[in-house]
Parts: sequence; C-alpha cells; structure tokens
Amino acid sequence: MKNILITDLKKEFDKKLAGVFVREGYKVYAIGNDQVDKVTLIPLDLKDAAAKLKKITDRIDIYIDLSDEQSIDDNFNIRSGLNDQVMRNLYDANVIKPMSMLETFFPFLEAGEGKRLCYLTSAQASINETNDTDGYGYKMAKAGFHNFLQITRNVLAPKGYSIRVFDPCLCVSDDNSNNKSEMAAEAAFNYFTRKRGVERGDTMRDDENNLVFRDMYGRQHSW
Repeated sequence: MKNILITDLKKEFDKKLAGVFVREGYKVYAIGNDQVDKVTLIPLDLKDAAAKLKKITDRIDIYIDLSDEQSIDDNFNIRSGLNDQVMRNLYDANVIKPMSMLETFFPFLEAGEGKRLCYLTSAQASINETNDTDGYGYKMAKAGFHNFLQITRNVLAPKGYSIRVFDPCLCVSDDNSNNKSEMAAEAAFNYFTRKRGVERGDTMRDDENNLVFRDMYGRQHSW
C-alpha cells in the first residue's frame, strides 16, 4: 500500500481528493482539522506533524501540497495602489509555507518509493494567460512559487523525483460546490498517480523531464 501525505486539508476540493485516494486503496495522512473517513490526521504545527508521522510511518510515496491561498482583500490594481501587507501574507502562504513543508517532510520522501511531488496553481496566475487587472498579490506570489518549483525540479529530477502541478479550476466562490470539487478531485487523482507519456518510445522525449501544469480538463498551460 502506498502512503500519501496531504499537507492542507480544509477546502471541499482537499477533502474530496483525500477521499478519492482512500477509495483507491492508498493510506492517506493529512495535516488539518477536518476529519475525512479513513484519513489519519496529523497536527497543524510542522514540527509536531513530523514527529507524529515518524511514529506511524517512515516513508511517503506521494506528497501532495494543497497550498493555494487567495484573499478577498487582494482586489487592488495599479490605479488604486498595491497593498503591501496583503501581498506579503499571500507570498508567505503560497511560497514560504510550501518551501518549509517540503523541507520538513523531505526525509519521508527520500525513504519512499514514489518520489512524486504534487502542487496546485492557477492559470489565472500565468503571466501569459491571465486576463485580470487585479489580484496582484496572488499572481505575484504564484510567480515566485513557480520559480521555486523550477529550482526544485532541477535539483530533484536527477534523483528520480517527478512533479505534478495542477489547476483545479476552482475560484473562491465555487470551492464549496460539491459537483465541481468532486470532478476536480477525480481529475487531480488521475494526473497525480499516472506516468506521463514517452513520445514514440524515445526516452529523450520523456514528458516527465518537462515541468508543466495541467487543469481539471486536461489542458496544459504556460507559466
């Protein structure tokens, strides 16, 4: 049985995703307060979480960081002026926190066999694709996060690690929609657990060598 760690269990999508992994026979550990059937919760504090996890298991095969924080206060644009505190808070939540969590749980990944890292982002934070004129805090944080992923990929890919980045296509207003969250969770599970293809049998064209992100509809997006 493969071990899964979900680092942030609080939104409807998060709980649906945990439930899919349980249904498919994985052992799921999660950081959070919201109980999901057959999911083992560990503390919110990272030091306490690592200590408790160590008592239960010595390995993690698939690591799923669901950090993807937005804010209703992130509604400013160039004309209205930028809110420095909102931007700092979103950077901490979307960049510093994922970095700290990976550092904390990396020894469990090293002991595991899967060596797969999974993260969330949004096409609305893509420099090439966004159509918004506000939400700068979130988008700038995600730009930094994407850079972190590229560096992580460069360091860990030669050691056998693979990375999945996923856009669940959920906004703040519809995250509690059971149907959409369930569809996104099923799509995320498929993307997180499957190997990407090798083009025409040529190992030099193995898509695992590319850092890409795809959404719940299977569309690939640019950074």
